[in-house]
Amino acid sequence: MTSELLTVTAQCRANATCLFQGHDMFIDVTISNKGDAEIGYPLAYVQKTGPIVRLVDRRTGAETYLRTNLAPHDLREQFSSMAPGESLMLEWVITAYEIRQIGGSHVDVSAEITVAAKVRAGGELVDFRGADTLHITGEGRS
Repeated sequence: MTSELLTVTAQCRANATCLFQGHDMFIDVTISNKGDAEIGYPLAYVQKTGPIVRLVDRRTGAETYLRTNLAPHDLREQFSSMAPGESLMLEWVITAYEIRQIGGSHVDVSAEITVAAKVRAGGELVDFRGADTLHITGEGRS
């Protein structure tokens, strides 16, 4: 149900083409309420844990999941209200080291950015999972 109400988009900050130049890649993840009812989203919890990030080398198919962070369990129950049409922003970074580890000297990497959480919709807690994919290319040298 909530996958129809919320959308997830990701983009490289100040770098529309996600060109890797040997530096950390700053990612903005936007979670938008496209439904007609208010949604409660545990933003503080997701900001602490971060998104699930899967990096895939598009040439070799090699993949890795980046580590998420631990967060206090009680943050799962602190909801930020999202009115219809409203969006919340999650900022994240994929380090240059992480990109080089999978992409090597010539980077051609897909970064699948996923957010998953229990959200409050219609007075009930329901599972939400949404994702977007970025294509990161460039030179892997620093």
